[in-house]
Amino acid sequence: MDDYSNIEPLKLKGYNSPKQILDRDLAADIRNLIPARLQLQDDWLLVYSLDHDGVSLNTLYRHCDPKYDPHSASKRTEIGFGNQVVSSMIGSNHQISRPQGFVLVLRDEMNQVFGCYLNEHLRPVESKRYYGNGECFLWKSERVPQHNHQTRFKAFMYTGINDNIIYSNTQFIAVGSSNGQNGLYINQNLDDGISYRCETFGNEVLNEADEAVKMGRFKIYGLEIWRIG
Repeated sequence: MDDYSNIEPLKLKGYNSPKQILDRDLAADIRNLIPARLQLQDDWLLVYSLDHDGVSLNTLYRHCDPKYDPHSASKRTEIGFGNQVVSSMIGSNHQISRPQGFVLVLRDEMNQVFGCYLNEHLRPVESKRYYGNGECFLWKSERVPQHNHQTRFKAFMYTGINDNIIYSNTQFIAVGSSNGQNGLYINQNLDDGISYRCETFGNEVLNEADEAVKMGRFKIYGLEIWRIG
């Protein structure tokens, strides 16, 4: 078995605000479950957040594109025109083809934090066609009963029961689906969501506070997407 005990600590880039949802401890829990080739990537880049980029599903999709670089303007100034030309000629295809992953992080009105890991970038698809592979998973960081200041990380991995992993269009984002219910659903306005149990991931309801409190529908108070690789 490969030993990844000496991998570098994570650096979360692109956000420095009290409103940031993803912290290093939560990111480390997620990192332990992503493919080994991406565990070696110690820079995670924020490509979209409600706080920074506004409420727009189209903007979210555009920022998830592998070609998107939130710091491209400053980079052009720093590296100079000549290096830009060389990079565009010989480097861009290599950069885009690198292995990448995406972490979607949500916070709801009850301050619950949950989300998913996706092996492909979110994008609108024209036909009813699911994408993604078995590397994807759902997760939640739940408060420990009687210990509200402590959290417990839970992940729900791909079961192989069906291939309904990711579906996204101009109206919504859905991750996991069975019997007409989604493991995670986000509406077009990025303000409402739903989480139900689904066979794709064998998940619990992501936003339930504990076993006695079954939620399902939630209001989105924060949304971030982090790119790995």
